[in-house]
Amino acid sequence: MTAPHPDTDFTLLLHAYGTAADTPARLRDLVSRDERARARALLHLDSAIVHQGTPWTATGPVAAHVCALVGRDALPDDRTLTGVLAFLHDVAQAAVLVADDLDGLAHPAGRDVDAEVAALLNGPDPEEGHDLIYEDAELADAVMARAVLSCREVLPAVAASAAHALTHPDDQVRAAAEETAAMAREATDLVAAQRANTRCA
Repeated sequence: MTAPHPDTDFTLLLHAYGTAADTPARLRDLVSRDERARARALLHLDSAIVHQGTPWTATGPVAAHVCALVGRDALPDDRTLTGVLAFLHDVAQAAVLVADDLDGLAHPAGRDVDAEVAALLNGPDPEEGHDLIYEDAELADAVMARAVLSCREVLPAVAASAAHALTHPDDQVRAAAEETAAMAREATDLVAAQRANTRCA
């Protein structure tokens, strides 16, 4: 898979700077023959898709896409692969962000979060709609909770991608893969413990 999944509507997903409508082009850049395009794509992953440790609703779908690229050995050079593994490490780390009731925050009673976000982002000014999301505290909490949950959903894929890269001949790639694999294991264990504590509460 070198193009984003066709069922993913990135215009309705968010990254650190607004709507993720620009993200499919950056994902295609990851497999470009142009070194500058690949560098631009890695910057997008590290600044927009996960920003200073914070995930967004685009984070999980993007992580799923790049995991597929790693698994298919589709990335054209070791530097890009190392950068992608570092991004996946950050995705796994974001999966352990804790809230008292993550599922409850993601699905506030009496609100259709998907419909509300779509209405705001499909308005005449999507960037203004993006800002309005965060002016509504309950809606903002739902969006951010869904971002963390999306990271949790891709943890198995992150772990599998890191395991695949552990056999790579390049030392730096293997080192990045080891760090990402360790983070994925830690995150998986922490999420499982959080869920167990929630059931016992």
